[in-house]
Amino acid sequence: MTKKNLVTIITDNRLVADTIATAIGATRQFDNYFIGNGYAVTWTNGNIIEATFKPGEKFVLASGQDMRQMYAQHFSFAMRNYDNLLGWEKSEEDSAQLAVIKALWGKSHTVINAMSPCFDGELTFLNLYWYLRQPVKVLRAWLPRLRKAAILKAVKYGAQDPAKYDKWLSEQLVNHFIETDAENTGAEEYSTEASDVTAEEYKAGDTVYVGNINFQIVKEEEKPLYSMLTLWMDSCVELGFEFEKTNSIAYTLYAKSLISFPSLYQNTVPESVAREMEMNMRVLEHNGKWGRHAKEVKTISRRHNFRSGETAYNGHGIVTTGLHPVGLSRDEEKLYSLIVKRVIEAFRPLPGEGAGKKKGRKQRKSKSTKKVKAG
Repeated sequence: MTKKNLVTIITDNRLVADTIATAIGATRQFDNYFIGNGYAVTWTNGNIIEATFKPGEKFVLASGQDMRQMYAQHFSFAMRNYDNLLGWEKSEEDSAQLAVIKALWGKSHTVINAMSPCFDGELTFLNLYWYLRQPVKVLRAWLPRLRKAAILKAVKYGAQDPAKYDKWLSEQLVNHFIETDAENTGAEEYSTEASDVTAEEYKAGDTVYVGNINFQIVKEEEKPLYSMLTLWMDSCVELGFEFEKTNSIAYTLYAKSLISFPSLYQNTVPESVAREMEMNMRVLEHNGKWGRHAKEVKTISRRHNFRSGETAYNGHGIVTTGLHPVGLSRDEEKLYSLIVKRVIEAFRPLPGEGAGKKKGRKQRKSKSTKKVKAG
């Protein structure tokens, strides 16, 4: 019997794996994985296993089944074949990587899912799990920011709120089943897009619902945080980058722990992230291009905080992490600088913002002092 004495961490690519391995002390490096300190860290090079919907299946949830089991019941799993699809000679490389993952998995008492913190990352891991079909304890390391403290905590304890994570994942899988069923039956997909409503009917502060995506209407001067989509729009205009280039560089900056995970649509942040920006803004003061503007931000605006029941598992706006960049390529510097500028703009209070709260605190403090003196 194989002795299961490892904790294996699986992520998307080698760059993120390197960052995680460094944080947890897995310092011995091999071609397809890192190992050390009781951990192995490996990667999939993207969605190495493809899921194919089983024709004729009806989505039925059996008694006692959870949504992950339902997913396995309705899809078949096989290694991707780019050789046939695109002519890339990748099957040999994928087979070698898959063999390493399978061997490490078989020696592990726990596997950590450290794929990208988004639903696509979940599907990549689920495809791999149901392809291997080797039952093992799984923890989800949800890492929107690749800082050492966050990595250590996630690897040890898993998702911060397991119940909320499971609820979110179940809802996402249900939506995925519905979309897949529509694609295979030719049914029209339900859309909540109000195509007959013009932009003039909305005002700042309104939320527009388009399908499953919420868009917040803001004034031009409010400058919301970037999502991957709006980052690409600006990088296309200002830097001349195509979407794939922007996406690749943004993911590299994330893997290097310099920005949060570039969520495709979400551009607001949880309160916990806003609190972190108090410290991060002081680091941005040392930015060669925008540092003088960061010094002007003495308090952090909360105008782009979550406000409509958003869940952090749907991602949040792109923010810096409090690390100072070194050794970036010229294109990485350009995109990082664009993000820094927007982060400063988004967290800079607007004229008069927060003044009422400060005044209220001073008044309450004054009344409290009088009471003490009177006593």
